[in-house]
Amino acid sequence: MKERLFQLLGIEPEEGSLVSMLLMQSIFLGIFYGAFDISAHALFLSIFDEKMMARAYVISGLAGIILTSLYTWFQARIAFRHFATSNLVVLSIITLVLWLALLLFPSNIVVFTVFVMLGPLNILAMLGFWGTTGRLFTLRQGKRLFGLVDAGLIIGVIISCYAIPVLLTLNFESHNILLISTLSIFLAAIVQLAIGKKFTFITSGTAEKNENSKGLAIFREDRYVRIMAVFITLSVMTAFFVQYSFMAVTREQYPLEEDMARFLGLFTGSMMIFTLLLKVLVFAYMIRNYGLKTCLAISPVLVAGFTAVAIIIGMTMGYVQEASGFVTFFLLLALSRLFSKSLKDSIESPSFKVIYQTVDEKNRFRVQSGIDGTINEVSALSSGLLLAGLGALVFVRLIHFSWVLLAIIAAWIVVAFRLYTEYRKSIRKSLESASGYDGEQLSTHEWGNLKSKAAGMLLFKTEYYRLACGDLDSLEKTGNSWFFRHLLDYSESTLDPSLLPALRKISSTDSIEEGLRQRSAGITDQIEETGGNPGLRSRNQHAINISEKIINARISLADSRMPQTTEILRLLRDNNNESKRYALYMIGKFRMTDMLSEVSNCLSVRGLENDAFIVLESFGAQAHEELLRFFMSSSGNNDLSKAVIRLMAGSSSETTNEFLFSRLWSNARPLKELAALKLAEGGFNPSPEDKDKLNQMISDTIGMITWNISARLSISRKDDPVMLKAIGKETESWDKFLFNLLSISYDPVSIEKIRLNLESGTVGSVNFALEMVDIVIDDSIKPKLVAYIDSVPDEEKIRNLHQFYPGEVPEFESLLEDIINRDYNLTGIWIKACVLRVSVSLFRESFTESVIALLFSPEKILQEEAARLIAGSKPDLFVEIRGRLSVKNRNELTSIHSGERPDEDLLFGKVTFLSQLFPEIPEEILLNLAGFLKYSPGIDGIRLEPGNDYIVWNVKEGQPERVNYISADDTERDMEVLQGGSDGSYLYTLRVGDIGEFNNSYMEYTYEIYRYLDNHHNNAS
Repeated sequence: MKERLFQLLGIEPEEGSLVSMLLMQSIFLGIFYGAFDISAHALFLSIFDEKMMARAYVISGLAGIILTSLYTWFQARIAFRHFATSNLVVLSIITLVLWLALLLFPSNIVVFTVFVMLGPLNILAMLGFWGTTGRLFTLRQGKRLFGLVDAGLIIGVIISCYAIPVLLTLNFESHNILLISTLSIFLAAIVQLAIGKKFTFITSGTAEKNENSKGLAIFREDRYVRIMAVFITLSVMTAFFVQYSFMAVTREQYPLEEDMARFLGLFTGSMMIFTLLLKVLVFAYMIRNYGLKTCLAISPVLVAGFTAVAIIIGMTMGYVQEASGFVTFFLLLALSRLFSKSLKDSIESPSFKVIYQTVDEKNRFRVQSGIDGTINEVSALSSGLLLAGLGALVFVRLIHFSWVLLAIIAAWIVVAFRLYTEYRKSIRKSLESASGYDGEQLSTHEWGNLKSKAAGMLLFKTEYYRLACGDLDSLEKTGNSWFFRHLLDYSESTLDPSLLPALRKISSTDSIEEGLRQRSAGITDQIEETGGNPGLRSRNQHAINISEKIINARISLADSRMPQTTEILRLLRDNNNESKRYALYMIGKFRMTDMLSEVSNCLSVRGLENDAFIVLESFGAQAHEELLRFFMSSSGNNDLSKAVIRLMAGSSSETTNEFLFSRLWSNARPLKELAALKLAEGGFNPSPEDKDKLNQMISDTIGMITWNISARLSISRKDDPVMLKAIGKETESWDKFLFNLLSISYDPVSIEKIRLNLESGTVGSVNFALEMVDIVIDDSIKPKLVAYIDSVPDEEKIRNLHQFYPGEVPEFESLLEDIINRDYNLTGIWIKACVLRVSVSLFRESFTESVIALLFSPEKILQEEAARLIAGSKPDLFVEIRGRLSVKNRNELTSIHSGERPDEDLLFGKVTFLSQLFPEIPEEILLNLAGFLKYSPGIDGIRLEPGNDYIVWNVKEGQPERVNYISADDTERDMEVLQGGSDGSYLYTLRVGDIGEFNNSYMEYTYEIYRYLDNHHNNAS
């Protein structure tokens, strides 16, 4: 039950304890404020009139400024963990003293003091509470959870407000309401103490003292910020005038202290319920459908309407208690108070959070704290002075305050529209300043920070060519000791003279551990002594049996003289990949552009793909002509085509951009996605004609996503978690493609800002993204894009999208068949496999032909799942058609049909397992890695090849219990740590070299694998 409630509220399991404690504290603080507010007003207005209330506002404002200044001073000098608790303890003591003073010395001065302290004490409590939440939540958590804990404050006020009339009915004296506030703030302090002991506070890296000293400067310098401040000032003044007029007529209507307290309790409680409903149900709808302009203007417009009607009623029917129109006048002022307070908390405040997002990040904190703190306090003080000044004039009556209020609201409305205009200008300004994209990738991986043995091996293999060419930067950039060990192991076994510069660098670098430096110096001496020939080692060393051709190739690579073309051709014709590898490196080192065709051809040679890629990459634009030729000749091979696209994208030119742009219309979806990614990263600037084509493709892509959302809605109604996750990943893939297209067609930094705000998921951030879309995106696709990215439920989203892409939400059974038969470039292989996996109980005759066809699919996972589906639903069908299968497929699928192969040995089971380890990698990509994963029911079934390292997982019930890094050359030691078979567990084995092959085709995803190995190896370093 508790878990379901947390899930409903968007609370992660690990956040449950923290959010529960903060929610409890916020409710106590809400009770504190609600009870204090009603008690203070009831006591004050039973003794003093509204004119004295205005003077009390002035003193309260001055007290607030002094106390918040003291708060800031102490906060800068005391650790916040202790300061937050001390703050609430002090507030508890002050509130207790005020209650005791009321109880023991019930004089007018005590009542006046209680009223004056209402605002300052609440401000100090809120500063401590939001300071705590801000230091306990990360930015992403805060955007998700601040609204929840804020709701706790409102709930607390509601509880206290509705409890007060009940307590008064039970003869509870009104001044004792303050005791409830005392107990509540004391309980909040206890919760704060528990929070401080249990959780770690996030400390800010900036000095608050310095920030505060700069705080007011920005209000002088920035026109936009000044308008924000004026808007808030007028808003606070309006709230004070509305509160003043309302309390004045309430005093007339309920002159007795207990009657007033009872009415204020019911009224304030109802007002807070109305606020909560507006916040939860109305704000998101309003800002989504009517925009920020309406949200900023609705409060002043409505309050102005009630005020104008109240003035008319008061002037024509009277506004004193004896007049016939007094009750109507009272009700209008009550409505004005209700909407003023509710709209301020539920619409205006969240809207300002949207506005704050347009302020430069360097100044945003200062602006927000300045407006919410200093400007609010100064506005409160100014309101009190104005109210007191008007009250001091003999001829000014209550109705005249409404006239002044109407003038203030009129100015507020003008400023609201002015603020929205400046808000739009600020968005344009920030987008303009963000232009000039420098072409850097949006994210890069620091391979050198990885520490595992596997990462060290990959780094050495990748960097060998650069080291042999004299580029030694990698020696300084990596801290992976295995990289140096692999380099030294290789150098010691081969005595490769190409690595002499690297070895000398290692032996002379103090930051490298001494053992490695000494070993490097020894290997350097051996190479210099033997000239790079392992057969000429000292007598106490074992000679290595290695061909003379390879020894000569290494020596030629290390030489400064260009080798003969015939020598390189002889190496390329050798059947040994090692010979070919050195030939490639010589072509690269000596810039032999006339032999680039030979290097390109090696992209298709197993074991040489990465070496050929590195060499071609070093040629840059010089290799483009040859790469284009090779691309045409290798058409149909997606892995080779992707390699060419990556290489072409390495250097930006008109030829490169034309090539990549044309790939967006490729028949193969992986090529389209990669081309879009590289164009987005390269800052491609399309011509007007190209932009029209891109807009059409963007429109088509949104149409494809629309189909996916319809499918997701159908699956969600059936509540199938496997397919729901699969269609979600499929939609994410199309979403990435869409935003890459947008980055190509429009300013990439602006699109990135839009994407990040959408990912935040808050109402404010989504609205900010929609405002940017309105400015950045062409009108031809803007309505379609807005309908897609808007944060609304799928039912509403699909209705909006179907205005542009007619369709319907399919029935679940028909959807399964549609997915199976849908084009591979529209719907991926993995979701088709998921359909086959869940369809056993839903198998229909209409499926038969489609499932049989998949037995002959080129995709192995679809063959396996089709055989499994037939075995579970129509077992005789497979017997009829297996004669049409090839011998290899027949044997493999027969073992599935007969039940000999467990699910864990099928690709589906392997991908499911890998997706637990690498959730950031799409299952569609993990299919390729799963092909290398070997299953064995126990340790006896593992086959290890000499000279290779392996990752071995011990798995039970689909969950990895242990991961081991073992070497086939030291199996006696390593195999002791393995289990499997005896307790129902089994083993998955992955050769480290196969991860390198996966990297050749999916290098943008490989980092996640090596990072996992970094964190999970039992002997990685």
